[in-house]
Amino acid sequence: MTLPTHIGELSAAGEKFAADLRALKARVEVPDYGWYPYETLTALPVFFELLEPAWEELRECLTAAPLADIGCGDGDLAAFFAHAGCTVDAFDHVETNFNQMRGVATLSRELGLPVAAHDLDLDRPFALPRADYGLALFLGTLYHLKNPFYVLENLAARADWCVLSTRIAQMTPRGARIEGEPVAYLLGAREANNDPTNFWIFSAAGLMRLLERAGWMIVSHRRLGCTSGSEPVDPAADERIFVLCKSRTRHPALHVRTLDGWHAIESDALRWAARRFALEVTLPEPAREFALRFFVPEPALAAGPIRVSCRIGGLPVGSITCDRTEGLEFRGRFPSAETTQRLDFTVESSFHPPGDSRDLGICVPLLDASHRNTQRLPFRIS
Repeated sequence: MTLPTHIGELSAAGEKFAADLRALKARVEVPDYGWYPYETLTALPVFFELLEPAWEELRECLTAAPLADIGCGDGDLAAFFAHAGCTVDAFDHVETNFNQMRGVATLSRELGLPVAAHDLDLDRPFALPRADYGLALFLGTLYHLKNPFYVLENLAARADWCVLSTRIAQMTPRGARIEGEPVAYLLGAREANNDPTNFWIFSAAGLMRLLERAGWMIVSHRRLGCTSGSEPVDPAADERIFVLCKSRTRHPALHVRTLDGWHAIESDALRWAARRFALEVTLPEPAREFALRFFVPEPALAAGPIRVSCRIGGLPVGSITCDRTEGLEFRGRFPSAETTQRLDFTVESSFHPPGDSRDLGICVPLLDASHRNTQRLPFRIS
């Protein structure tokens, strides 16, 4: 199989592979210990949902560099990506793996897939066997680590992208709310699931700050399970988060990502933004000002005055009233030195073109494909 161009094809292949894997595990036994008791591939729908917005770039990375499945369990995901045409290294620790990594060896042998399995202790100084990986899968492993900061920094130096999942909590077992605070709860030796390898349960804010400080940019995330009142110990209050992030260590340039209010690219040359649209900007260094080039068609300006304004964190940071169609540039000031900031724009316009039901605000010309990190938007900082 060749790695599909469209994420929908990969998703369909994942569904078939999961069914085939269940059948294989029903007829083949792992000596002494059995298979890992949880079905890893049940997470595929949320997994593909995370990957979809960045799939074009991710596919390019996976075509050029291997995938690392860290904390691989029985290697279900490693096997799937090897089946999809990727070069794959699978990592777990023999001492703590459910079946001492016999599952991943059995899977690789039965499916005839070239998955290279490695015994790796993440709680000690370690080195991955390759200098470069296109994508690291790091699912269900973070809260088992004594030193998560060290591991995440190490991965950010070796992998372009990472999909991470871990347990998070909105409150402590005694009911103190930690949802909005960048903190983590340190578990007792057998406090959760009677498992002494469980250590840190982060709040969502704590996990995001950890990832950012360890050299990652957050691209998207999804929360599953107990999304109201989750806590670190009670199995009925178990909440999980899946995060897609990109290495800032390996890609230190300015990054711009479209959020709400953007229409599809037209003629590979321009993109309309709605009357309310947003951008997420990750800065390579502290910056004071930003600018976004745009234009408005003559019929839009003829319909009445057009004013564009922007807020960051609820604070007004600039505005412009359009007095011409071309050569327009919105300029604003960053209110803080935060690495990643959300810019919320508002367009005041009376433009309603006949026969077009879209909500149209301003039109943004696109740069060439080499400006992938800014999604080809003419956005600059100073």
